[in-house]
Amino acid sequence: MALRENERRILAEIEDQLSADDPALAEVLSSFDVDDYVAPDEAAEAWKPWAVCGAIALVVVGLLVALFVAVPGADAQQESAPAARPVGGTQTVSP
Repeated sequence: MALRENERRILAEIEDQLSADDPALAEVLSSFDVDDYVAPDEAAEAWKPWAVCGAIALVVVGLLVALFVAVPGADAQQESAPAARPVGGTQTVSP
């Protein structure tokens, strides 16, 4: 929500008065206007979306490998197929 011109003027007057009364505090408060500083310790503990995406990708690849290893392929189906009957042979049927 944007400030009105009157509110901006009042805040500027307060800032000028603060700078005159306590320059050290004004300097500390002015540092809030710059980009947030992230300490190296905090940066190491920060959430890393690329690491989460990598972990999900590894899980998906692992599941696909397990699926292809567990499901018999075409080679296994050919080995278990019944033997073909000889062509031109006779078959004896008992009464």
